[in-house]
Parts: sequence; C-alpha cells; structure tokens
Amino acid sequence: MNHAELIAVLAQRLQLPKAEVEEKLDETTAVITAELVKNNIVSIVNFGTLEVKERQERFSIQPNTGKKILVPPKLIVKYRTSITFSKKLKELKP
Repeated sequence: MNHAELIAVLAQRLQLPKAEVEEKLDETTAVITAELVKNNIVSIVNFGTLEVKERQERFSIQPNTGKKILVPPKLIVKYRTSITFSKKLKELKP
C-alpha cells in the first residue's frame, strides 16, 4: 500500500475528503519524525514502538573486489511490534 492508497482507504473509512485525510496524515508523520529527531521513543498503542538507535561501525566485504571496508556508525530507526499486533500476525497463514 502506498501513500495515495492509504489516504483513499482512510478517507473512505472516516468519511472525510481525501485532502483533509492527507493533511492529517502528513501532520501525524511530521510529529512522529520530529519526536524521533529529538531522540524520543514513539509508541503507538496496538501498533508498535519506534526508536532511534545507533548502528555500530562494522567491517563489510565489497562483493566485486572482495576487499574489506569499514562501514561507519549511523543512526537508524528501530521498530518493535506491539503485543496485539504480533498476535494478529501470528494468526496469518503463510
């Protein structure tokens, strides 16, 4: 599902115009992004938790040459599913 499809589904379920739903969704993502930039944890009930973590530097092998290269540390966003969401995923058949 992409951004436009998500807006269409939400607009239909909430019975709101797509423009209004898009505005609310964009504001929601802006708030989440701002909190993560401040290094705060964002928890969404029945969905999961987003948290900024530092990935340590590591060595990797360049596939073309086989040469070892040092990959510098970087910040990543880590997502953990909520218990409720995890239970729903377990109910799915592969």
